[in-house]
Amino acid sequence: MVKVSEYIEAESEPFRKELRKILAKYPADGQVYPVTLSAGESLIHEDDPSNMVYYLMKGRVSVVTNQTRISRYMLTESDAPDFFGEYEALGGIPRYIAEVRAVTPCRLVAFPTDVYLLWMRCDLELFFLHVRWILNSYINQTANERNLHFLDSDGKVVQFLIRAYEKSGDMPDSIRLSYTRMEIAETTGNSVRTVNRAVSRLAGKHLVSVKNGKLQITASQYEALKKEMESFLMK
Repeated sequence: MVKVSEYIEAESEPFRKELRKILAKYPADGQVYPVTLSAGESLIHEDDPSNMVYYLMKGRVSVVTNQTRISRYMLTESDAPDFFGEYEALGGIPRYIAEVRAVTPCRLVAFPTDVYLLWMRCDLELFFLHVRWILNSYINQTANERNLHFLDSDGKVVQFLIRAYEKSGDMPDSIRLSYTRMEIAETTGNSVRTVNRAVSRLAGKHLVSVKNGKLQITASQYEALKKEMESFLMK
């Protein structure tokens, strides 16, 4: 725990410049908490008291929630820069509504919820940007839920594979997915057994390759997966 001015000056560039801009109207006597996470480590646990808001400066995290039909479900993945815990702080929700965990090594800074709310009252421009981001995030999640609702298990896995390929950059010749079957299950709302069956069917149709237990997608398979998705949407 350190004062905000001390924390900013102790940071290296380019983080120092970024933080000076973002924290320009943060309460001068307010405390902040630097946080580092290893891949797979949880930042926020679902149902824990929502007493902090976090700013992700470096890395990628996933947002995961419990479901009644399945064990876990990944709502979204997010890269830096981003905020977490704002839903609960601004909505007056006493406990976190989802788990946030590191996909890659992460660096963050945490703000006590009461100080965060005071900060937002002092920086209306930043507050407006945060509300806009929250609304956009909610709309995107709702659209994703709507798309998944009309897809069967194979269709959900196909959609996941298409998005995984597209995240990798500009049409690479081939990608090797780092996701485990559990992570695919959490993202698609399926069980691991259902994901394994879907992957076997897709591999049998040469829409994806499996090597040493890991999924691989070539550029031609990506195009074929998009055609497969069209057939699911036309059902």
